[in-house]
Amino acid sequence: MVSADFVRSLKGRPAVVRLTSAGGGGSVRGTISQCLESADGLVVFVVDEGGRSHTIHYQHIAELEPLESSPEA
Repeated sequence: MVSADFVRSLKGRPAVVRLTSAGGGGSVRGTISQCLESADGLVVFVVDEGGRSHTIHYQHIAELEPLESSPEA
């Protein structure tokens, strides 16, 4: 399981988020735009490459892989 502190440390950075089966499985590739403290734990907002926002409870994150930012030309 990924720690909430690790998720918070990646705010504003691109990453691949792999979900547990309870979280729907699969993965989301995008930028961690926000982290929200809620009564039942941390909620993570990921904006994918198409501009869609995904709301994920951190306890459903199986793996979180930070990606290198691409330098702008």
